[in-house]
Amino acid sequence: MRDVEIGDAVRVVGPTGQVEWSQVCGWLHREPTSVGEYLRLTTNRRQLNISGEHLVATVKGGKVDFVKAQEVGVGSTILECDVSTGASATPIWGNKVQKVEKLRAEGIYAPLTVAGTIVVDGVAASCYANTRSHTAAHAAMKPMRTMWRHNPEKMQKQPHVAKHIPGAHRYVDVLARVAGKV
Repeated sequence: MRDVEIGDAVRVVGPTGQVEWSQVCGWLHREPTSVGEYLRLTTNRRQLNISGEHLVATVKGGKVDFVKAQEVGVGSTILECDVSTGASATPIWGNKVQKVEKLRAEGIYAPLTVAGTIVVDGVAASCYANTRSHTAAHAAMKPMRTMWRHNPEKMQKQPHVAKHIPGAHRYVDVLARVAGKV
């Protein structure tokens, strides 16, 4: 995440599990030098370090469902993607979590993609945290995606000087205040 920049094309997972490319259109949260508390979700193929409040793609009844990482336990099924095969990568449906560990690591990152999802270390996740609904959060971020489409240069220069949540985008800071999260 440290090397991702606004405008980069990254792997994302669409609503039916297809792997696609999507542009990073902004940062919801970015603090490269801060230390955060994370969970490490380990399967037999992958490891993902993710905050407990961040939404991760799970598979339930053959459908993708986003849940808070802190709700994922041993035996939960997460959506993994084989991104090594190029543009037509095939998702792996149904890999079970074998271990969940707590850790602290430097860097707090939450890039916003046009799709609202992102593949990190081969695991599908939402761009959103501190919410129960990926769909609602994606709708709430429409103004940021719209600003990106109409003026990408402004989004690239937008400083992260939120008043209440250090490292958060101003828009995210305002939404959190309205929602009573700060």
